[in-house]
Amino acid sequence: MQYAYHKKFFHGLYLFLVLVIGCLLWDSPVSLALVPLLVITAGTQSCFYLHFVDFARIHARFVEGRLNKALGKDALVGSEIEDLYFYPIDAPKIGGFVPTEPLRFFSFFTLHWTLLWLGLAAFALWRILPMMGPCGHHYLILLGFWGALNFIYLAWFFIKARDRESMHSFLKKSS
Repeated sequence: MQYAYHKKFFHGLYLFLVLVIGCLLWDSPVSLALVPLLVITAGTQSCFYLHFVDFARIHARFVEGRLNKALGKDALVGSEIEDLYFYPIDAPKIGGFVPTEPLRFFSFFTLHWTLLWLGLAAFALWRILPMMGPCGHHYLILLGFWGALNFIYLAWFFIKARDRESMHSFLKKSS
């Protein structure tokens, strides 16, 4: 299950990257104006797939716990290794960035892509704003509002972790 979600995650990243680079190379006002919107959508879409990866990890941890209980020993430790290697599944995070552990590779990877996407959006804005004249100000306000709305929601969603807590409660009741 987790492999399928990771595959979708990376295919999504590559698809958005190709779209953004295509828009930058096309270099028309419309294509350049799309780049920041594609960047925001790519970030939200990446968080969507990460949400599914977290679901797979939580489910695997539950299954491992049940099997270990039936075996009477801790034979299956994949979920514990994932916590050590990637990020603790129960840690508060924003997308893949864990503020309490910013030096973990997963946090760095998330930060790397975030900065790359923001750089591409900034380049598109640098190219298009002089062409937009007074409309550029309104476009920036709209873009800032849309970006902030997405970021605030994703930060709230991942830090609050309601879905994760609901799943924990459900799995606890069913064990």
